Amino acid sequence: MFYSIRMSALAASLAVAGLSFAGMQPGSAAEVSGSISAAEGAASTIPDAVQAASGLKVIYRKYGKYYLSVDAKGSNNASHKVKVEKPSNSAKVEKAYLMAASLSGRTINNGDVELKNKKINWSTSVRNGLSSNANFFHNVLADVTKFVKPIVDPASKGTIKIKLEEPIGTSTIDGEILAVVFKDKKMKKEQTVVLLFGGQQLSGDRFEVSLKKGIDPKKKNAIADMGLGISFGCQGNCGNTPVQYSTVEVNGSRISTSAGGQDDGILENGALITVGGIGDKNKNPKDANATPTDTRDDDEMYSLLPFIKKSDKLIYIDTQNPSDDDNIFFAWLALSDKGDVNKDTDGDGLLDRWEKKGYDHDGDGKVDVKLHKMGANWKYKDIFIAYAWMEKGPSETKSHKPSAKVLNDVKKAFKNAPVKNPNGQTGIKVHFDNRGGVPFDSDLNPVWTEFDAIMDPLVSEAERVIFHRMLNAFAYGGGSSSGLSRGIPASDFIESLGKFPSNPGTRIERAGTIMHELGHNLGLRHGGPDDVNYKPNHLSVMSYFNQLVGLRKNGKALLDYERFDLKNLDETALNEKKGLDRKNGDGPIKKYAVRYYSGGIAQQKNSGANKNVDWNNNGNSKNNPVAENLNAGFDTVQNTLAARYPEWANIVYDGGTIGPGAPSEKLSRVNSADALKELTVEEYLKMQSDFAQ
Repeated sequence: MFYSIRMSALAASLAVAGLSFAGMQPGSAAEVSGSISAAEGAASTIPDAVQAASGLKVIYRKYGKYYLSVDAKGSNNASHKVKVEKPSNSAKVEKAYLMAASLSGRTINNGDVELKNKKINWSTSVRNGLSSNANFFHNVLADVTKFVKPIVDPASKGTIKIKLEEPIGTSTIDGEILAVVFKDKKMKKEQTVVLLFGGQQLSGDRFEVSLKKGIDPKKKNAIADMGLGISFGCQGNCGNTPVQYSTVEVNGSRISTSAGGQDDGILENGALITVGGIGDKNKNPKDANATPTDTRDDDEMYSLLPFIKKSDKLIYIDTQNPSDDDNIFFAWLALSDKGDVNKDTDGDGLLDRWEKKGYDHDGDGKVDVKLHKMGANWKYKDIFIAYAWMEKGPSETKSHKPSAKVLNDVKKAFKNAPVKNPNGQTGIKVHFDNRGGVPFDSDLNPVWTEFDAIMDPLVSEAERVIFHRMLNAFAYGGGSSSGLSRGIPASDFIESLGKFPSNPGTRIERAGTIMHELGHNLGLRHGGPDDVNYKPNHLSVMSYFNQLVGLRKNGKALLDYERFDLKNLDETALNEKKGLDRKNGDGPIKKYAVRYYSGGIAQQKNSGANKNVDWNNNGNSKNNPVAENLNAGFDTVQNTLAARYPEWANIVYDGGTIGPGAPSEKLSRVNSADALKELTVEEYLKMQSDFAQ
């Protein structure tokens, strides 16, 4: 596929000065490479939040006498060979990573790739995609040090070839990248090596490279190199497909408009892969603004030296994929200074530097958002929310301003989250910032156009990198929905209970709805791992069962996301004696209520969700097996209700404009009509009527 990447430089890497990286010469193909069929481009199930692409993440970072060898290979043969460049006879393998990327939605399972007859088990996987198909790519990573070290350490200096095999479905795996870090005492200079893996957002990302002393680009041994690894990009004779490319900028200056292609593969789907590595040079494209005419116009290996000054302690690298067609899943960086990339110790999407010294949005050296003075803690997860609320309408007695109690209920729920922090404490701190009242509007329509007209003047562009935006409104889109998130994940959301009998909502209704829509902003869905709603085995405010009334524990309302690893429920063979079943024991769910449908009527067992649940409502709670549609509020069929998804562990903190991403809104991974359909007043009243029976 063709891709235009706006990737933020820094994507992690380590390249030793003078290291050469070789790309394979493109072949020919009868089919048009890098294009997808209508079937492949169709909407697919949204990937789990834990697998959804949220940019490249650092997997390795070291400073010292380290040398990096990187190579890629793609083919449609059952096997091919990837290269390792050993710098000296005494160099020893410190770490080796193997990465692979698929296409057409194919899942790369354990054993689908072999390294010299050793089946590879993947330690990390990421779903990445196109705007038309959020699941199109599956990127996988494995630490293969134990396989590579015995091959390479005894070998002499030079190029070593290692056999890779794709025994199953080679045409849907575009190839592999092998990155090998050597510790080499014979190196004259020390350097920082950074490796990044993941799924680059289609809209691009910004990477901040921080330096301890700075790099003088005029010095002979100065190093500031970067490389990218990309799959499914086609350049050259690609038929009728549009020009495929990625762009890279450093400190606001363009390096390349021609990244991508099949340098290390051939011109066929299933072999479209490139990486800056063996056989390549860090000579940047002659014309930084020219789109590619050949796959060798850009080696995907760059020198940042022409774009930095000796005094620079920060390097900003921006990347983008404007062609919406490619998969950037690896990057490396090599620096002749102690450095780091997008350091975020607590993993909340807000970089350490921002939380310690404030956020400089435009790189002019002046702080634009004084995050460090707002209670941010670089060792404890923070979420910031700027909110505005509608004044009361002509027929209303109250404004839509959320009370302190409502906001404190949300804060408390996050504070009690089973989420670990680097400072040894658990929980997440939510910060609400009141931006004031806005004129009443009985219907936001079109919803996001009116939202932006209201919120843009209240929350600056710089602040949108830090703050989620919440509007407490009356209604939107001509309906009676309780709220809306701009996507999954995202950074904007609406709470709109104006058409509910309790307008503007009771304390629990408002807190539950705010937490529900914020959950979508954080990558959570109506059914845990999917969009299937009203699941009994989903103890979360993300379920309509619990959004407006909360979960029930010890007879009291509770605001929470799913914290348990609950097992699936097969609606065709339910065991009433077991009720809800939790992995590693049912003790923690004994005092929880369980809500479900039976005979199309909403039911509730007030306690003891773990056993003796009368699924078919026949008065006997010890039948086995029974069949019942437990989520009849969502569908009319009996299926397996998937669970096994503790939501607190799967939060996406940097959705939408939050964090060091692209200035434009990041891609929302919503491919299901049910993903953002929200609870209406009619649905809520029907459910409450059922519970009252």
